Parts: sequence; C-alpha cells; structure tokens
Amino acid sequence: MTLIEFRSYFRAQLKDVYVLEECDDFLKRLIQAYFKWEPIKIGLDPNYRLSLVEEEKLKLALIELKKERPLQYILGTAYFLDLELEVNTAVLIPRPETEELVHWILSDEDKLNPLTILDIGTGSGCIAISLKKTAQLWNVAALDVSEQALDVAHRNASKNKVSIQFHLEDILDKKQWLIPLDVIVSNPPYVVPSEKEQMLSNVLDYEPDLALFVPEEDPLLFYKRIIEFAHQNLKPSGALYFEINPIFVDELVTFFKKFTFDSVEVRNDYLNRPRMIKAIKSTI
Repeated sequence: MTLIEFRSYFRAQLKDVYVLEECDDFLKRLIQAYFKWEPIKIGLDPNYRLSLVEEEKLKLALIELKKERPLQYILGTAYFLDLELEVNTAVLIPRPETEELVHWILSDEDKLNPLTILDIGTGSGCIAISLKKTAQLWNVAALDVSEQALDVAHRNASKNKVSIQFHLEDILDKKQWLIPLDVIVSNPPYVVPSEKEQMLSNVLDYEPDLALFVPEEDPLLFYKRIIEFAHQNLKPSGALYFEINPIFVDELVTFFKKFTFDSVEVRNDYLNRPRMIKAIKSTI
C-alpha cells in the first residue's frame, strides 16, 4: 500500500470516531514518531510504498485509535511546554491548562533564589520537572500516592536531566513536611462522578480514576487537605498554587478565608474558564 492509499484507508477506518483533521493529524504524528518522517512526506512522496513492517505498525496503532485510546498512550509520549515526557495509563496526559499554571508560577516567583518547592500529586512529574528545568536553583520535591506514577516521574526527571526529590506519600495523611516551603503547587483530583456524562471516552476509559475523581459528597477533599497542609508548612508570604475545577471556585475561595491566607487570586484558562488559583500565606 502506498502512503496516500494508506491515508485514505486510515481516514475511512476512523471516520465514525474522529473528524478528518484529527485523523490526518494522528497519521502525521504516527509517521513522525515511528519512522522519523516529516509530516509533509505524505504530500511530497504520496506514492512511497510502505514496507510490510511499516504498514503493520501503523495498523496496530489504528486498532487502538478505533478503541479511542489516546494517541499519547499509544506512542508512550506526551509534550508539556518544551519537555518530552513518558506517559502511560498510570498517569494523566498533561493538559494545556497545567502549562498555564506553570507559566504563572515561573512569572511570579524569583527564579534566581533557591526556593523550596513541593508539587503534590505529581503524576508524570510534568509540573515539578518543568519548574526545575527552568529555575535550576530551586529545590523541587514532588509526592504522589501512586508508586506506578512515581516510577514514570522518576524516568521523566532522568530523561530531562533534572534532580527532583520524589516521595511516595498520601497527602490526605501527611501533616508535616521536612522543611518549611516557599511554594506548594498541586493539580489534584477534582472531577465529581456526576460529570462523567460530559467526559469523552478516551479520558474515562484510559486515564487513571485515582488522578481524576473525588467523592460527589466532598468535591474539595484534596483542596481542603492541601490548604491545611500549606497552612502548617508554608513560610510566611509563601505561595500556594492550584489547578481547579471551575464549578467549585467560589466554595474554594471561601474555604481559603478560614486560614491565614492573603490575596487569593483566580485566573482563567485559555478557554476563559476559572482554572487556577494562587493564595499567599499571611505574615501574621
């Protein structure tokens, strides 16, 4: 089968699941990842005849795409800012909204001071690694309750040549940190089960429930615990950053007021939804 013939076959197989533009994007990313071909090869060399090995490899990926398995899990790779990260079903696929949260931290915090940073619920390590990669003087630690996720994060830190202290811990049980902290950041589970009907199957069927869902009756479970933890472990004037569920922003801001935090600020994401929050611990 030629490359252009395979594209037609690929489109036909996926037409009931994805729009044409997505199909073409998937194929371009597959040939780039598998064969190191530039995406424009399909246009420049449409009559290139795929070898049996090449065709079989693409067909195996096609089978997984028809099951709505995310392309990042098929390739085992996702991109976050300028980083290439390993991902598998033990960790969430990094999102653009989380990139915005990292940009906020890097713009507001002093990159030339050796700040102590803790990333809670690190998953793939995308937040911790990107912070350390940009602010090399920072002392960055990260924790997660999942041993499988920490294995991925360890490999990603090594691959991106940064030193992170990883800890296997459950934040719901953790009360005291080793040293006072300048910054705490977290993108904790925040989806309630009633939101499942609005979610795509490529998220529901493949991404880890442990990193996604909170009890319907206690949607701020992790936020409350982390705020209490931050109250105990942040230095005066230290900062707490969250990625948040937009539907609970008002409740979260109200909860902050029970503790010694000043200047609680909410920011919108690129879709203009309230998605991030920053609070400064009082000096009093």
